[in-house]
Amino acid sequence: MEIYVVRHGETEYNVGAVRFRGRKDIPLSELGIKHAEETGEVLANVPIEAIYYSKLSRTRVTAEKIKEYHPKAIFEEEPYLLDMSFGDWEGKTFDEIFIGEEKEKWFSNPHDFIIPNGETFYTVLDRIHRLFKRLERQKEKVVVLVTHGAVINLIFVYITRTHPSNFWRFYPKPSSISKIVYENGLFYISQFNNTDHLS
Repeated sequence: MEIYVVRHGETEYNVGAVRFRGRKDIPLSELGIKHAEETGEVLANVPIEAIYYSKLSRTRVTAEKIKEYHPKAIFEEEPYLLDMSFGDWEGKTFDEIFIGEEKEKWFSNPHDFIIPNGETFYTVLDRIHRLFKRLERQKEKVVVLVTHGAVINLIFVYITRTHPSNFWRFYPKPSSISKIVYENGLFYISQFNNTDHLS
């Protein structure tokens, strides 16, 4: 089985003073749309059987650009791919949230933070586990998951069976493509955070 993991294209919250996005429905920027189109183009010759995306427009539009080249592929919204809820942090910059050494701690031990009215890393890992168990059983063997940065970080924490403290080791760029191979009951990283297709 081949699983292509695509991060949505750029939004205005991804540039300048980066803001926590989470469940806020922030649309793609003009550059984000262009990069989504380029992502669709580079995947055009992959025999994709299913495309799954979260309900937020930034992933749906990115997925639609991939779908243009694969009209027969299953195209479904997947609740398990919804971005991590950052609760009261959503829409705010790091500097608006963190005081003193807290910012450094967010990058060294992010799993230790209790996000007010948000999800924990372990909640997201649980839904990733449920999703991947379902993917293992389904008949479609070449699939695309279009999702969000935090979810992708935790997908790779999950398949490498590492501690959530390794969250930032797997940070993907907007419109990046990663590839996971499932074979003989094990997941392998075939490609990670590839952006060679972007202009």
